[in-house]
Amino acid sequence: MSSLRRRFVALLLWLVASFNVERLDLGSVDTLDLEPITYVVITTVTFLPLFSIFQKRPAILTVALGWIALGIGLALDPSPKFGDIYTYLTFIEFTLVGGAALLAHRASEALEEFRQAVETITLRDKNDRLHSLGDAQDLVQTQMSASRRMHRPLSVIVLEADARSLNMMMHRFVQDLQRSMMQRYVLAVTARVLARHLRRTDLIIEDERPGRLILVTPETPEDRARILGDRLVRLVQDRLGITARYGVAAFPDHSLTFEDLLDAAERHLRQAQQKEAEVSTQETLNAPEVRA
Repeated sequence: MSSLRRRFVALLLWLVASFNVERLDLGSVDTLDLEPITYVVITTVTFLPLFSIFQKRPAILTVALGWIALGIGLALDPSPKFGDIYTYLTFIEFTLVGGAALLAHRASEALEEFRQAVETITLRDKNDRLHSLGDAQDLVQTQMSASRRMHRPLSVIVLEADARSLNMMMHRFVQDLQRSMMQRYVLAVTARVLARHLRRTDLIIEDERPGRLILVTPETPEDRARILGDRLVRLVQDRLGITARYGVAAFPDHSLTFEDLLDAAERHLRQAQQKEAEVSTQETLNAPEVRA
């Protein structure tokens, strides 16, 4: 948010300076008498980055287009462009256009990043891979019925992403709101990453508890589910820098219903958390004492 604000402030200040530079009095009348085409080009290059075709291109493209348009406009004007004060004015005109194009492109990039972050927080995955627990009940029961009928394994993985691992500094008055938004953001980006590495038959379900995903993986016994869980935890850590843990329960070894499988996976997740806490405590106790 602060980056977005800084870039728009910089663009606004540059535009204010550009459209008022002729007001400067350098000791003579109309010393800075810029061509009208300059202001037209500045306005144009400021709006160009708002179009998606320019957002995905480097800033130098917008700058180059602005300079080409300005050069054509100046070439069509019969007034002199070089020599004495005219060289100075031409240099200022190209500088104003280039600066406006560059700052507008940077402001557009910040705005696009903000839009994507809001979309990630508020919207579900574009591939519809992330389901709510209520909406996924029919899909889950279909997979459970198929596993029972065909005597095939099925595993449930409860994956929990820890938003606190991002080490965000939060103001105490909005701490709860920011924590909720960050949990939602972590959940959405985690689901998006997992969707690229899971089979289409695997279900990604948003748990009722914040920051947790439920993965239903048909045709997957417990040992393969644990291998998958380990790989997903490493993937989330490497791609997003987010600490995660998981618990696994398999049909029919742990239970015959989805609800009981979910409870079993929840217990295994808590056991993994407790083991992590014990390891962390033991490492702290075994750490060498530092003497002053």
